[in-house]
This record gives sequence, structure tokens and C-alpha cells, in this order.
Amino acid sequence: MKKLMTLALAAAMMLGAATGANAIDFKAKGQWIMDFNYGMHGKFGESKAAANSGYSRNGNHEDEFEATQRVRLQLDAVASEALSGTVFFEIGDQVWGDNDNGGALGADGKVVELKRAYIDWMVPQTDLKVRMGIQGIALPSFTTNASQIMDDDVAAISLNYQFNENVGLTAFWARPYNDNSGYKWNGDKEGYQNYMDNMDMFAVLLPLTFDGVKVTPWVMYAAMGPGMFNEWKHPEDKTKKFSGGNA
Repeated sequence: MKKLMTLALAAAMMLGAATGANAIDFKAKGQWIMDFNYGMHGKFGESKAAANSGYSRNGNHEDEFEATQRVRLQLDAVASEALSGTVFFEIGDQVWGDNDNGGALGADGKVVELKRAYIDWMVPQTDLKVRMGIQGIALPSFTTNASQIMDDDVAAISLNYQFNENVGLTAFWARPYNDNSGYKWNGDKEGYQNYMDNMDMFAVLLPLTFDGVKVTPWVMYAAMGPGMFNEWKHPEDKTKKFSGGNA
């Protein structure tokens, strides 16, 4: 046993030394946006407090004048062309003077959001690229830059392979929802916390590029667990508590 432990420790030291020998290149970039706007009618012209209190006369809930800001920060850790990691934060939108989003006197609001966090790597001895983590995924769109079906950040594993300059292949598995239903209320009986409430999406895209022609046939399949809509079917259950036994 002592000999095995010694060998394991030596292997760990060698692995640590090999990992430490590779230089990690950190790159940071971001975007700062300030916005000052004035508007009337529509959603403008009545205080948010009046709208939230139910005394709004016409449903308006924004001040006529607002000053807002947003910060996005992206940090890339690049070990090599075959391995890198990315984390992407967003701070805001912050309305100047609004305490809920950290824009009031004293600031200190908890407004940092995680937009993306993923690693990129290539399968050794191949040109297959893999991205794992919370990432931006968009399906092809024929007339606009943004897909009306799916164009958002989601937890996923995506694969990309370029056969030649004309034909490529992209596939992904995404999990947009899971463990959000809380519990299943059934009178005085026990509930099942987050049981089978997942949604999974599988898609394959085939980008084709030729002279004057660019088209991407694709197919996507979504599978939903039987418990996914429990919370939406029984919204009154949110007011009940589940302790793991009888409620």
C-alpha cells in the first residue's frame, strides 16, 4: 500500500509539473455603455411606484427621463490553440438612483450576472472543436441576424467540424431547464423535489458555402420530462413548503 501511495504521489507531482510548465495567456476585454434617454407616452410618463402599487392610471411605469448603464467583462484564459476557457460577466442594467439594481446612493447592489462560462478544446489528432459550458447558441435565420426560434445563452456541449471550405457540421446538446419545479404537492403526502423536470435539446446543423450561395439545413429535437410543467400547472404550490416529509 505504501508503495502504491508513493507511486500515486509521484505521478501527481509529475502531472502538476507538466501542467505548470504551460504558460496561460489571460486576455480581458469588455464593453461599457452609458445611456441617457427621454420619452413620453407608451411606457413613459408615470412613476414606477404608482405602477407597482396598482394605482397606475394607464399602465406606464417608466420615468420620462432615465440614466442607465451596463458593463460587460470577458476574461479568456488561453493555454494553447487547442485549449482555452472563457468567463463572461454582466453588471447591470443599472438605472441611476434605483436602489434595487445598485444605482442609488452608496451603490453596493448585488447586480453581477454570469452570462457565459465555457471551455474550448480540440480532440487530439483531429480538427474536431468542442465547447462545454454556458454559451451562446443561435439557430440559422433566413432573413434576420437573430433567430426567432433560438438565440440565447444556455448550458450546452457543442461540436464543430469543418470537412472542407464548403461543408461543415455542428451539433449540440443543450439543457435549458432542470431542477426548477421545487416540489410536487399532493395533499398531505410527500412530494418529489425536482423530479423529472428537465428539458433537453439536440440539434444538428450542416453549413454549406459555395460561390454566391450560403445555406444551413438543420434539425432540432426537444425532450421534456413529465415533471417540467408541475410548477406552472399548480402555481399555488409555491406558497407551500416541502420539508422532505409530510407537508
